[in-house]
Amino acid sequence: MKQFFLAVLAAAVLLSCSGKEDYADARSGWEDMFKPAVPDESEDPDDSYDPASGEKWFKMIGIICCWTDVARRSKLDYIEIAERTGINTFSIYNFPMDSDTWTAYSGECARKGIDIEFEEHMLGWLLPRDLFGEHPEYYRMDKNGNRNNDVNGCPSSPEALDIIRERAKIIAERYRSTNNKYYCWMDDTGDICHCPLCKDLSPADQALTFENVIIEGLREVNPDAMLAHLAYYNTVEAPTKVKPAEGIFLEFAPIDRDHYHPMSDTFASGKDGRTHGQYLKALGDNLKVFPKETAQVLEYWLDCSLFSSWDESNLKEVAWNQKLFEDDVDTYASYGIRNITTYTSYISAKYVEKFGYPDCIDKYATYLRDYVKK
Repeated sequence: MKQFFLAVLAAAVLLSCSGKEDYADARSGWEDMFKPAVPDESEDPDDSYDPASGEKWFKMIGIICCWTDVARRSKLDYIEIAERTGINTFSIYNFPMDSDTWTAYSGECARKGIDIEFEEHMLGWLLPRDLFGEHPEYYRMDKNGNRNNDVNGCPSSPEALDIIRERAKIIAERYRSTNNKYYCWMDDTGDICHCPLCKDLSPADQALTFENVIIEGLREVNPDAMLAHLAYYNTVEAPTKVKPAEGIFLEFAPIDRDHYHPMSDTFASGKDGRTHGQYLKALGDNLKVFPKETAQVLEYWLDCSLFSSWDESNLKEVAWNQKLFEDDVDTYASYGIRNITTYTSYISAKYVEKFGYPDCIDKYATYLRDYVKK
């Protein structure tokens, strides 16, 4: 409704203008309302970077995929692709941790310098749902004053935070990543707590409250652990009341953006109603809270599951647009982003059988591998 009101207001201003100069002035005023935060190159911690030296800009070139997508190597060998194109990080979910096949696969990745990490929505595991009967105060309160054990929890409950901290140690022990980076995201698209103690905390502030105790647990087991703050869905806007603990890094994931227009098209609007200008403003604001040198972007350029509406029985070919991708890369690099990953979910043996080899993966990786920041 707010976006509609703004659009109507802007249209009225434009219609009231007479002459080309008046029209330009009116449009300029409208654009200012959607203007993204402009990157401040003077704050770039990588100010020693010299494009003329030929140094490559991106440090992390990653993919996120399900184990079933990578397991059938005779059809699609992600390790071979990574060696050839420069992908250096695999985030693999739903893997058979104790199987010989997984042990062999992860071992080969290690020998070939490919980092293994694990990204999941994990708060529902960190705060078990079966404690609700005895301790409803651990769980989120909805706007009607009722406690719910559906998603997330109450970040103002010290006891809930203690449980989360202890269970984070189990994650550090079972899922030790090879790059010391961990991802224990809030529950997917879930609501937050609205109790009297939490009601003034934004979704990002509530997420960061949980993350600050998760990193404590992780670092008791792995002192070098780092933990992602996922700016995604309702946590896109930067936290304002809670400060990140040491070791928290930003992972910016604009899932609801317009995937058919580049981020530089600041008037393009995603399905959540945010314009790309608003997304970029949120990115800039987050980079004032979290270290720029460790920040990463999680994109959906190769996310076949998204383009297939998360229905693998009705696979759709990835809507790859090289020009859009390159434009996005320039935009993110202008903010100092040096770490990028993308979902490749559903790009599997089934995908190859239906559409042939996905050369979009090669285009994605080799462009990032060879990218020199302008």
